[in-house]
Amino acid sequence: MESLQNAVLFTGIQADDCQKLISCLSPYIRHFSKNEIILFSGASIKHIGVILSGTATAYLEHPNGIQTIMSQLKPLSVFGEILVSTRTHKSPVTLYATSDITAAFIEYERLFSICTTACAAHTMLIQNMLKVIGDKYFRLFDRINILREKTLREKILAYLHILSDRGVVSTVTIPFTKTMLADYLLSNRSALSKELRKMEVDGLITVNGRKIKIIASP
Repeated sequence: MESLQNAVLFTGIQADDCQKLISCLSPYIRHFSKNEIILFSGASIKHIGVILSGTATAYLEHPNGIQTIMSQLKPLSVFGEILVSTRTHKSPVTLYATSDITAAFIEYERLFSICTTACAAHTMLIQNMLKVIGDKYFRLFDRINILREKTLREKILAYLHILSDRGVVSTVTIPFTKTMLADYLLSNRSALSKELRKMEVDGLITVNGRKIKIIASP
């Protein structure tokens, strides 16, 4: 459980207190193979998950079979924390393992039930959980702002701007394959590749695999 202690849920909690808290929460560990479904769309969620190793991608599945990427999870990413607090507890997305994965699952009731001693560590855990939910809200808001742009070029530039921590760094690494990035931007691979080449010619960016150097800001 040592890697679980590094998750954002346990930020600011001393190591000894963290070990006791994790013992109180009694998480269980599951392993998933690459391409295995971790969470089905429509499934009832009663646990909060933490990716300990590996990566996963959340897809929104449409009735016509088309899938839209909603988010990508990396080690120490938290998932399900919003769903367990809804009225239906049902997941709107399907979560796929994009590599072999190890994940820890914490029962919702244990997470939000204060210890009988009302320990400070558990209080900090709940505060951290609220921060995680707040951060996801703003990431969703960022996604909306990207997709509201009218052209594919504007969407790409808006995405790169956010990925660069809003201009703090000039070179970013795309966490998706080109096909997945096109899906994320509600486009297709061919159109995305063509637009990226045009943006290079126009002196806006330089592309080296998944690394993109931003020359001009949106």
